[in-house]
Amino acid sequence: MGTLETEVVIIGGGFTGVAIARELSRYKVDVILVERSGELAAGASKATLGHIYTGLNMVGSMILKSVVLPPGTPLTVENVHDTKALVNQWNEEGFDEWGRILDDLGVEHKNTHLLIVGKNKEHAEDFKKYLMLGRMAGGIYADFEQVGRDRIFELEPHISRDIETALYAKDHIIDVFPPELVIAIAENAVENGTRILLNADVTGITRHQNSQTVQTTNGAIKTRFVVNAAGGWADKVADMGGSRNWGLKFNKTQLMFLDRRLNPLLNGAVRWPNKPGQIEVVERRIDNIMVECGTYDPTEDPGDTGTMREDMLKGLAIGRTLLPGISEKDVIAAFAGVRFFNTRTPGDHIVEFPPDNPLFLNVIIRLPGIIGAPPMARYVVEMLKKAGLELAPNEKFDPIRKPFPRIRGAGIEERQRLAAESPAFGRVVCRCEEVTEGEIVEAVRRGARTVDGVKMRTRASMGRCQGNFCSAKIAAILAREMKQPIEAITKKGTRSNYAG
Repeated sequence: MGTLETEVVIIGGGFTGVAIARELSRYKVDVILVERSGELAAGASKATLGHIYTGLNMVGSMILKSVVLPPGTPLTVENVHDTKALVNQWNEEGFDEWGRILDDLGVEHKNTHLLIVGKNKEHAEDFKKYLMLGRMAGGIYADFEQVGRDRIFELEPHISRDIETALYAKDHIIDVFPPELVIAIAENAVENGTRILLNADVTGITRHQNSQTVQTTNGAIKTRFVVNAAGGWADKVADMGGSRNWGLKFNKTQLMFLDRRLNPLLNGAVRWPNKPGQIEVVERRIDNIMVECGTYDPTEDPGDTGTMREDMLKGLAIGRTLLPGISEKDVIAAFAGVRFFNTRTPGDHIVEFPPDNPLFLNVIIRLPGIIGAPPMARYVVEMLKKAGLELAPNEKFDPIRKPFPRIRGAGIEERQRLAAESPAFGRVVCRCEEVTEGEIVEAVRRGARTVDGVKMRTRASMGRCQGNFCSAKIAAILAREMKQPIEAITKKGTRSNYAG
């Protein structure tokens, strides 16, 4: 296996890494993105609510920060919202960009409302703080109102009748399917010249006079610059590239998907007021209702996405206080989402070159990372430019990605058109999600190399049966299209062979 050569290596295939790759593809720069897993969006970017949000949700974050203020400190925007923090600057700038970007990338999305609901005096006192901070902050932060029961149950007829009042924001959330968005950004970067290397866990970085060699489990890459966007594994990668004065801390929380047949029970996002160390929200996503209810529990492992039955039942019990019509039998998938924070400035990002390696850039992004990803990527590219990376515009850069063809939700004319192009669009493989062979073939054409890769592009095997009836067919199509034996097909990359 020979050594590849490039100008920039990006380590990590989540939102941060692919956003930087796409931004760099606007220029005549040779870029290779490496990902340790067999598919992109394999870490925190996959196990998330999928909210691109602003306004009322941000005021809720301010309320959480007020809890740690010293006694006697007045509750003001200045004391709970640092306008100089990168996370706040990028979130405010980024939200307004996403509508255009999602349209350019052909990614399915919808604007949805948020209800923060209350039923007692404690909640009424919480709402006074929300309203006060919103008025102080102004603009989008004040763009919500308190509503009574009539309006609440007009918006959400099936939520708990114990709810007496709520704070309502109309369009403060853009809902997306996170893996689809990560992959769409990556596809557009590849269309504009980026190379992606999967199953490429970084094992070492050797520094030379004006270059570096990145050793991976899928070969070596000689490069000038390295961008560390490795998410929960960024501390380990940072140690290979230079010194650091920060660490990472991890928390996990319970997430559940509900059967699609329950979708009519919910129209938007509904949550109880923010509490430290807890999240209590049910949300109608594009595909399913998601329940994220429970505590943020510490863990030492960024890959600790497993869950226990008792945690699922506790989370479901909280979810039922918001949406009583759900039950254990409605849960089709349960897992944990792991979030990480740096130990030096836990309320903000870290984007910096270590003092002993001016060619190695750490990009340590805390949640919410997706909202501010576009301005973050521009900031990173500007830092690389100041460090000596030449940036000539790529005149052939095209921001438009052809939308992925989908049978589910398509009208009869669109279905007939696709079937006329290929009879494979008339053969349903995943009945739960109504995914055809034609869509799976298209996913392979666009880069899917694993069963999970097909799932994240098409949603095949995400329904009630969770792949029990269709994953064998998906693996067979992968083997056929990739001209490989079925034994070589994996679920999610190395050490996950589907058969054999």
